[in-house]
Amino acid sequence: MPFIKKMRSFFIVLFVILLWQPQTICAAEKQTIDANSIHALSAVLLDGDSGRVLYEKEGECKRANASTTKIMTCILALENGKEDDIVTVSAYAASMPNVQLNIEEGEQYYLKDLLYSLMLESHNDSAVAIAEHIGGSVEGFSALMNEKAKELGCSNTCFLTPNGLDASVGEDTHGTTAHDLALIMRYCSWQSPRAERFLEITQTNAYSFTSLTEQADGSMIPGTRNFSCTNHNAYLSQNPDCLSGKTGFTADAGYCYVTSLSSGGRKFVIALLASGWPNNKTYKWQDCNKIYQYATTYYQMRKVMDPAEGLQSVRLQRAQNPDYDLKTQKSAMPQLTDMRKEVLLADWETMAIRLHYPRSIEATGKGIRAIGNAELLVDDVVIDTCDILLEDSLAVKNMPWFFQAILKKWAMFF
Repeated sequence: MPFIKKMRSFFIVLFVILLWQPQTICAAEKQTIDANSIHALSAVLLDGDSGRVLYEKEGECKRANASTTKIMTCILALENGKEDDIVTVSAYAASMPNVQLNIEEGEQYYLKDLLYSLMLESHNDSAVAIAEHIGGSVEGFSALMNEKAKELGCSNTCFLTPNGLDASVGEDTHGTTAHDLALIMRYCSWQSPRAERFLEITQTNAYSFTSLTEQADGSMIPGTRNFSCTNHNAYLSQNPDCLSGKTGFTADAGYCYVTSLSSGGRKFVIALLASGWPNNKTYKWQDCNKIYQYATTYYQMRKVMDPAEGLQSVRLQRAQNPDYDLKTQKSAMPQLTDMRKEVLLADWETMAIRLHYPRSIEATGKGIRAIGNAELLVDDVVIDTCDILLEDSLAVKNMPWFFQAILKKWAMFF
């Protein structure tokens, strides 16, 4: 009996121990989109806030991108020109193939009017007239386009034309990747100093304007030619979350599309290259709907933990009061609170804050200085960072301080 009681007690204790063992919580299973269900040969879903790629299908493969090129033409014109600039049409601009506004050599137009022609109707002649006005020539404007692309982080983009017509010069061919195109649309929609105006133009349903006639005194009056433009971005009416977009088609590129969208504080960019050829004009809308449904279903805004909570004391060598609590100082806190308060995250992704700073540093007494940085990471990828500052204005142990300390010790003996 004693043995049976002991065994019973043992199993009861074992049961309790097993019952209270910490349970492993499995992260949500990663969800993705079946690449075969996307018509486009290349596709990218980008977080418009951080620039993080959320989904891609051959996103780094360079392809012809047709008139989606014109988003770069538009934003460069807005940033480098004035909308009331007078643009004079060259013979080369007037010679562009369809789709065209049918402007003629020597005619003059406001830059503003040609931008609506460019983005609403995708006129190829307007693109060249704009490029020549801003860059001095198509070649000069192409250099500006490629310079801006590199500035935005585009790694495999070559722009030879302002309208996206298929072109090659030597070994260079006009084209980009879905990832690079998404980066450019992100810039146009949210980052550029002219982003608001870009969105205003690309959201306009219809626009009318005239050519210009120059008076003897140099002033301009409406000319004899009248034009009306209608927005051909059908996704604006199909999806209320659509902010902007640009279609494109050439024989080499197939149907292309890039769009920016916003929903509940979330920002997305979708870029599609080669989303079918005739007669599959609607493939790009199907692809957009599938990718956007994935984005809004699985990605939500999550609050970022306060990075200041992890701050600890720093020992200031040579300071008269060496132990210094970073949490209590005023200089580090505003800097850290400049970091993102929310981040776009899926259930299977992890978010973390990493703080990098020394626990001991020599005091200088020379005011605020950076001693490290804080990083916000999603799945070990840094998406935001800021400096950790030290308000180093404390009194240091200099010669007068040592002299006073010696005098105090001597005073103890008298």
